[in-house]
Amino acid sequence: MTRMKYSTRLMVRCAKMYYEDDMNQDEISENLQISKSTVSRILAAARKEGIVKIIVDNPLKDDYIQLEREMENKFGLKEVIIVDSGSDVKETKRNLGRAAAEYIQRIIKDGQIIGVTWGTTLREIPQFVENDRKRKVTFIPMLGGIGEVEADIHPNQIALELAKRFNADSKLLHAPYQVDSMHRKESLITDKNICEFFKLFDSIDVALMGIGSPLLNTSTLVESGYYTMEDIKMLVQQGAVADISSLFIDKDGNGDKFEFNKRVIGIDLERIKKIPLTIGIAGAVEKKDAILAAIRGKYIKVLIVDEGAARSILNEN
Repeated sequence: MTRMKYSTRLMVRCAKMYYEDDMNQDEISENLQISKSTVSRILAAARKEGIVKIIVDNPLKDDYIQLEREMENKFGLKEVIIVDSGSDVKETKRNLGRAAAEYIQRIIKDGQIIGVTWGTTLREIPQFVENDRKRKVTFIPMLGGIGEVEADIHPNQIALELAKRFNADSKLLHAPYQVDSMHRKESLITDKNICEFFKLFDSIDVALMGIGSPLLNTSTLVESGYYTMEDIKMLVQQGAVADISSLFIDKDGNGDKFEFNKRVIGIDLERIKKIPLTIGIAGAVEKKDAILAAIRGKYIKVLIVDEGAARSILNEN
C-alpha cells in the first residue's frame, strides 16, 4: 500500500496542536476534519521527517535507565530498578527500601494479596511508604517467625508495618520458621488455622522478597537459633549460594537437594514461581551470585538492586 505524503504545513499544524496546544487526537480530528487514525499517522510522519524532535531532559544525578534496560533485556526481567550504592551497607539498604516502597505504591491494586519475606532490607520499606488513603489489599508473611533475631525483621512484623502504612489489612502466621523433623511439620500444618493460612499462598498476587546468601548472612542465620555454623558450612559445601523466603538454592536456582528446605513452615519454591509478580530486593557486590541464582531459577520478575551489584552481574555475564 502506498503511504500518503502529507504536506509540511499539515504536519507542522497538527504537531503544534498536539504538542503545544495540548489538544488530543479527537479534538485535532474534528478541527482539521480528518479521521483520528490520519492524525496519528501525520504525527508519526512529523517525527520521522524531523519536524518533531523529542528531548528528555533528565534531572537525575545518576541515570541508570540504560543499565536497567540492559539487565531487563539480558535476563528477561519485567523491570529492573537500580539505586545508588551507599557509602555503607546501611545506606544501601535504605536506598533499596525507598525504591521498593515507591514501586509497590505504584503497582498494587485493590483486592490483591501481598506476600512478604523477612530481613534487614525489607524492614526499611515501611518508613518510606507515603499513603493517605485506605488500600484494599492484604499483607501476609510467606513463612513463619525467624527465631531470636530482632523482631522488626520478622515476616509477621514486616507484614504488620506495611499494612499500617497502607491503611490495609494483614493476616499473620503464628508458627515457627522451621521445625526439627518432617513429622513435626506434618503435625503443625494440619492445624486448622495454619492449614487455612497456607491456602492463602496460592492467592498471592505480589511477593516482596529479600535475596539472602548463606555466605554473607551467617551471623543472622545462626542468631535465629535454627542453624549452627556447622549447618551453614554444610549448606555451602552442598552448593547453596542463595536463599529466598529462607529456602536455599544453588547457582542454577535448584533447591531440591537441600533437606533444610523441607522443614520450613512457609511457601515452597514452586509456589513462588507461580506468583504473578515477584519482586527480588538485594544489594552489595557480594550478593552477585545469590541474585543470579534467583534470576536463573525464575523466582523473580522484578529486581530492585544497587548499582554496584548490577554492574557486577552484567560483567559476570
